[in-house]
Amino acid sequence: MNYINPFRGRVAGCSARRNGVKRLAGIALASLILGGTAQVSAAESPKYEWSGEWNLRFENLVNPLFPTTSSAVHQHNQRLSSKFELKGSVTWSNIQLVGAFADSRVYLDNDDPTLGRSQVNTFEPVQFQIGWLGDTKGNTDELYMKKISVGRFVLDHGSRRLLGSGYFRNALNSFDGIVTDWHWSDWSVRGFYLFPVSRLPSDAASIDNNERAFDKSDTERRFYGVYAESDDKMWRVQTYWFNEDDGPGLNTRNRDLFTVSTQYTSPKGSEWLTDVEVALQTGTQRQTTASDDVNDLDHFAWLLHASVGKMIDSKTSLSAVVDLISGDNDSSDNKSSAFDGLYGVRRFDFGPTEVYRSFARRNLVGIGAKVVSKFTSKDNLLLHYRAYWYQKTPNGSDSFLGNQLEMRWRHQITKPLRLEFGSAYMFKGKALEQGDYPGDTAYVYSGFRYRF
Repeated sequence: MNYINPFRGRVAGCSARRNGVKRLAGIALASLILGGTAQVSAAESPKYEWSGEWNLRFENLVNPLFPTTSSAVHQHNQRLSSKFELKGSVTWSNIQLVGAFADSRVYLDNDDPTLGRSQVNTFEPVQFQIGWLGDTKGNTDELYMKKISVGRFVLDHGSRRLLGSGYFRNALNSFDGIVTDWHWSDWSVRGFYLFPVSRLPSDAASIDNNERAFDKSDTERRFYGVYAESDDKMWRVQTYWFNEDDGPGLNTRNRDLFTVSTQYTSPKGSEWLTDVEVALQTGTQRQTTASDDVNDLDHFAWLLHASVGKMIDSKTSLSAVVDLISGDNDSSDNKSSAFDGLYGVRRFDFGPTEVYRSFARRNLVGIGAKVVSKFTSKDNLLLHYRAYWYQKTPNGSDSFLGNQLEMRWRHQITKPLRLEFGSAYMFKGKALEQGDYPGDTAYVYSGFRYRF
């Protein structure tokens, strides 16, 4: 197996890289079709599956969370978000076709400058892939391939802190490329080589008007690695290489990062509930996306998440939660230490995203407690408290961000229909008591999900 230096090595020449990618995709696609066709029996009939869901949510906020000015952001903000998803698959012997469309739109926003591509993405094919199904009954002590697919994907890995599709956020992360799934001993192993998809359009006026354009990926931005999960779901290991270069219409920070993560989760039914994840990140990146910024900064960052809890009765758990995430407060030392969250999601750790805009997964210390109660067969209640500090205090600021209270209640009316209500309140610390809105932040939302 050839070794690829994840920190320094870059392929020279965009055209050569594009040709290599096209050649790789062509070989993989031909292998899928030819290999699968050889095993198709004329007597077999295709199997069809389809599903969908519609999420509708109304949000309201008073006092923006982060310091800003009245000329940039209104004190009050609201938003009605709609996300419709439809997915289908056809399986014929060893060949499988998967397609999914998503339509994400926003209404009633108050000329919100924070509205962006993570909220609006109208009628987009977020998944379209052809796959070959391999051995599903292999010897568990041997290495065997379960599936290989080529196309566009939506992926969730492990905790989703490094790679996730997004649930609360209105638009989904998707990727073009190749994904292959294997099984070895007591582990499920996935290898992938992907090109992150950029949601379009990108200008503020088009986004505000819910206009559409086909999303696209760039060969100058590459995301690849290996994800492994033990069969008992207790251990997960992730490795990610993320490389990007400037290209036509693409200005980047030339990130060249390698991230490795290990996660342990206590088995289901345990008396003590434990979730620990440690991630290390190294490589190089630049300070800005400016074309004249050619200085590569040495990068080293880290992340620790830990929660330990216990069932206090048959339906309710109480956990202590800690997040420690490296930051950077010195732009002159030729080093970078702010953790890059890659394509992870953060709603389940730090509170609602979207209108509330919870903290990013960098330069943060969060300590608190969480209560989760399934107090009836149809109800799920979350109560979450966190105190937040900067891990590295910015110059001229205070380290304390504030105390956050969060509540979320889900009620399953029928099997397909679920209601959800939530709120968050930030008692701002000195670090956030700045700008034109130093008062505490209050946020509420309500919505439903209908599956079919």
